[in-house]
Amino acid sequence: WSFMGIDRTGATGRLDFECIRKLIIDMDAEGYDDTVHLVSFGGWDGPHFDENTSEQNMSAKEWFHVWKQAVGSIFHGLDFDFEGNDVLESPRNEFSLETLDMMGSICQFAKQNGYIVSMAPPQSYLDIDTPRFSRYVNLTDPDRHWHSDFNYFGANVYAHTLAKYGDYVDLVQVQFYESYARAAMEILYHKISPERYLSLYNLHLVGKNESFFVDFESDPSVGLPSQDVALPLSKLVWGFGNGWLDTPNDKNIYFPPASIATAYNALKDLKIEPRGVMFWCVGQEGTNGVYYAKALNKVLHIRSTQGAEA
Repeated sequence: WSFMGIDRTGATGRLDFECIRKLIIDMDAEGYDDTVHLVSFGGWDGPHFDENTSEQNMSAKEWFHVWKQAVGSIFHGLDFDFEGNDVLESPRNEFSLETLDMMGSICQFAKQNGYIVSMAPPQSYLDIDTPRFSRYVNLTDPDRHWHSDFNYFGANVYAHTLAKYGDYVDLVQVQFYESYARAAMEILYHKISPERYLSLYNLHLVGKNESFFVDFESDPSVGLPSQDVALPLSKLVWGFGNGWLDTPNDKNIYFPPASIATAYNALKDLKIEPRGVMFWCVGQEGTNGVYYAKALNKVLHIRSTQGAEA
């Protein structure tokens, strides 16, 4: 569920929590009581902790206590999806040290209290194919041969959370649908097939012992040594855009369900498949005739065929 905020008074944002509570009760009654409901923070143009005056001076422990009291009985956990901002000079295009440590500490409190913890970084914010690190997400990437002048790349900022607080993160949902993502470059520019790209992604990660090197020392302010950052397949979730991306463009890459199935099944035979898949967003199901939930269930077999077709 996206998105919400927290201040000292409680939950903020436009989500109707009572409606969500009732929906979850109805789903449970219909036999879907194994469905996990997470609530997300951030999003593109969304706030970070340290810029909201009502959230300033709240410790991570206080923040988590307010969240738990407000909606902890509704949701099974939380998801961090902090991203950048359309305005190039916006402070939201920098992840402050306060934001990074607050996010990590909340992950720790949530996990220790029995909640599920997830993060959903755009691919450049957690890129296993480069050691670059920066807390800024309004970067170009001169090392690329394709759209290197795009102004909104990140450089492994979410690796900070995994390096310091990785034990408290359950799911890492990498957004392959980021604008001009490395996935899009490999498929649209280098002409690798979507299924081949997904297979190579996991094979590359496994070849590096399910980790990747990040040059944290390029930013001394974070106080971390350059190191291999663990990204276990048991936490990896492939992130896709559904039917809204199934249009001719060279900005975001659409992965057909058949391509996902081919890659997933081949990797499963090798016992190196990802934990799962996710897509953005449910509200776009059926756009351009694409029904990801139904199609991907046939890959993952989470629901019975009868339930999935209903």
